[in-house]
Amino acid sequence: MAEKRLKSWGNNRAGQLGDGTWTDFRTTATTVLGLTSAEVVKIAAGAAGPANGHGLALLTDRTVQSWGSNGSGQLGNGTTTDSSTPVTTLTALTGVDKIAAPVGGDFSLAN
Repeated sequence: MAEKRLKSWGNNRAGQLGDGTWTDFRTTATTVLGLTSAEVVKIAAGAAGPANGHGLALLTDRTVQSWGSNGSGQLGNGTTTDSSTPVTTLTALTGVDKIAAPVGGDFSLAN
């Protein structure tokens, strides 16, 4: 049986589709690298503009992975470098059960 994967499409100028590329736009679904549907509990996406979107995934182990624009540190990995593939947030962020990435904001939330 084929493994189910998280998919994304649309604007990708900041790597916010998580497919390992910086291709401007995707009009068909592409796979978010390294994440299976079985391990993803919740997803969220935020953007402060067309070139700075980012995605978040809450995993079954209650950790968070993020990808895309990171100019304000919204990926939570201790850098301000954009990432076109999912990265793990700082190790202090564990036991999470809620995530959010507001539209119009370049920040992320976890509880």
